[in-house]
Amino acid sequence: MRNNIERTAWIILLTAFGIFCLLSLLIPASIRWYIINATDTFSTEATSVRGTVVIGDPSTGLSSSLTDGNTVTVEENFVISTDATSQAILTFSDDSSLTMYSDTTIVLRETRTPRFGWSPNPTQILIEVQKGRVRATSSLSRTALNFDLITPQAQIELNEGSFSIETNETETQVTTRLGQASVISDGSVVMLKQGERALVREDQAPSPPLPAAQNLLKDSDFRPASLNNSWETYERNFSEGGVLTTAQVVTFQDRSVLELRSEGQDNVHTEVGVSQQVNKDVRDFQSLRIFAEVRLVRQSLPGGGQQGSEFPIMLRLDYKDADNNDRQWYHGFYYSPKPDNYILYDEPFNSSERIARFIWYPYESDNLLTSLGPAKPVFIKSITIYASGWIYEAMVANVSLLAQE
Repeated sequence: MRNNIERTAWIILLTAFGIFCLLSLLIPASIRWYIINATDTFSTEATSVRGTVVIGDPSTGLSSSLTDGNTVTVEENFVISTDATSQAILTFSDDSSLTMYSDTTIVLRETRTPRFGWSPNPTQILIEVQKGRVRATSSLSRTALNFDLITPQAQIELNEGSFSIETNETETQVTTRLGQASVISDGSVVMLKQGERALVREDQAPSPPLPAAQNLLKDSDFRPASLNNSWETYERNFSEGGVLTTAQVVTFQDRSVLELRSEGQDNVHTEVGVSQQVNKDVRDFQSLRIFAEVRLVRQSLPGGGQQGSEFPIMLRLDYKDADNNDRQWYHGFYYSPKPDNYILYDEPFNSSERIARFIWYPYESDNLLTSLGPAKPVFIKSITIYASGWIYEAMVANVSLLAQE
């Protein structure tokens, strides 16, 4: 009986000692875990740079409007949206930022920083980009800041630098302007270095790294189905049947090209061409150039006509400048020299050049974001390729509007 009492006492004593030892380990470890992993949310400032920005508060189900030039504080899970006329910038506590361009919606999923300075964990910023285009600037390396974005097709992990993300219901495009980024989708990871981009389509792995320049035009190579689809044809012909104008895709030298021509009575003005709606915000690009291959066949009106506005091929870009003014940029091609009394313009926004007849001429414009100065584009509305004058015949192939981050 006495032995049982002693055994019980020893069991209790050893158990108590074991619990004491366990607690002496668990309590400091728990405190350390808490110190390392405890976080606090931090506020983010949203500023309307242009137009009216809509901010939704999920806790109340209400939305508010942020007008041009004003700033408010937004919290986790707030929804922020811009329309076709507005732009916003989100500024975080570490000087990182997110610029939202037109027609963009994001959700501020997570903005957290370690509660205690002893924590080695990085600050967390997680943003869901539901649609549109954003520019993310991460001010710190991954050891200090995990700045991540998610889109319908991908997750993007940013290192220190500046990055462009554009997404819609079918694809996401990530471009690195400065620094490196990881693009994750469908179990695959693609690392992007400075000056590279990747394309991610739904339920697919990211594309391999691509050059950062991107073509803002569709169907640049002109296929028969392009006309009245990506490219809309038009004509201005008041000859009352005296002149026939056509815009068509033809096969020439084993490739599809756009052919613009007029036939019939000479000395009668007509115009025929194709136009494509672009509707792209380009204020965040560093370079914007137009490329095209041009071949001139016939031209009865010399030069660019008496007023310097009628060429067998003319490129026209319609855009808005930073003051929301509608502007145009023109560049014409001709082979027949002008008489002395005819005008030819040589301005940044209106110029022309004489090229050889029957030869494919590869044209590359200046960087329109620098050559046009204060009148440079911030929003591209459309591009038009047309022939104008009396009797003309010309071809265009591989036209591109290349924007580079």
